[in-house]
Amino acid sequence: ARRSVKLAEVNKPFELVTGDIPRVPLGGAVVKVHYAGLWHSDVDILTGEKPKYSLPLILGHEISGTVHAVDKSATNSDTKVGDRVMVYAIRGCGACSRCRGEKPTFCLHRVRKTIGFTEDGGFSDYVAVADTKQLMRVPPTVAMDTACLLPCSGLTSYNAITTILPTVKEFVSDHGVPEDCAVLLVGVGGLGLWGVQIARRLLPDGVRIVCADKDLEKLTTAKDMECDVTVHWNDKAAEDHLVTSTKHACGRLERAISAIDFVNTSMTFSLVERVLMSGGIHATVGVSDDVAQVQLKSLVVQQHTVTGILVGTPAQLKELLKLVEDGKVKAPPITRHPLESAWDVMQDLRAGKVKGRAVFEVSKPTE
Repeated sequence: ARRSVKLAEVNKPFELVTGDIPRVPLGGAVVKVHYAGLWHSDVDILTGEKPKYSLPLILGHEISGTVHAVDKSATNSDTKVGDRVMVYAIRGCGACSRCRGEKPTFCLHRVRKTIGFTEDGGFSDYVAVADTKQLMRVPPTVAMDTACLLPCSGLTSYNAITTILPTVKEFVSDHGVPEDCAVLLVGVGGLGLWGVQIARRLLPDGVRIVCADKDLEKLTTAKDMECDVTVHWNDKAAEDHLVTSTKHACGRLERAISAIDFVNTSMTFSLVERVLMSGGIHATVGVSDDVAQVQLKSLVVQQHTVTGILVGTPAQLKELLKLVEDGKVKAPPITRHPLESAWDVMQDLRAGKVKGRAVFEVSKPTE
């Protein structure tokens, strides 16, 4: 039997249910879940802000565990029972050129099937994974609670940093003084703290990493993770004051060549556009229903690039995993919780009380 916490109605406590272990999908596998991360998208489903997903549903798209069973016809990988794995939650149609190139978020047929969103996820003892290609082995030196976070939050941040990297490198090459090159990271929660470390490892030496957040405690953690300068974006402060203090934090040129907005509201969008230098790149990550206004003339004259960032590809996940395996990137602070506490932990996440990342310890890896 397996335990699961199932969401049956929005804004209602989860139901703790027991049932049979899922059948092994054709070409897929069943994973015994060890850890499952909680994220703001889970809160959005819980509160009904993402109404397109059908209930009842077992949430949880950040998953690590041990392979319990593999379909005998699976030929896409060499996955074996007992392997320690993490789960890449997204798949597309599987047939188009983008999907065949392992870029399912760009599926030409706009198919997006996601564990924990469109099918039952990892807030459960066992999860069915449709395609063994979605499983990646976890090296012995990487902790399983860290591993569950890599295919989503870690990978999204990695994708953001690699997206801005060419612009940053070009500026450093042209200007010749990397210390004058500022990269602004907005929001240093679960995504931003990954971003600080990945930026430090991938960006040219000497580049100034500036972090902005409304939470002073999170900014302190960012400093501990190698951020150079922090800026307190106090909600009550006037926008002009925040722009001035952020420009000052960016150093001698008082502008950022790049910004990654992990929050992505109309306010943060406006602030970033006012701080970005000509030719800068503005990467938006936070999934918000907010509506931002931008003066089109300014966008053209300043030659700003604005781009959206979603989770990265399996190939990028391998690169990120190597950084973690080599000890060059560490997970943000992690708190572990029993599966039965799902409702309470979700409320804490909703209220902004979770520092770093919260994960469910569904079963211990040694079991």
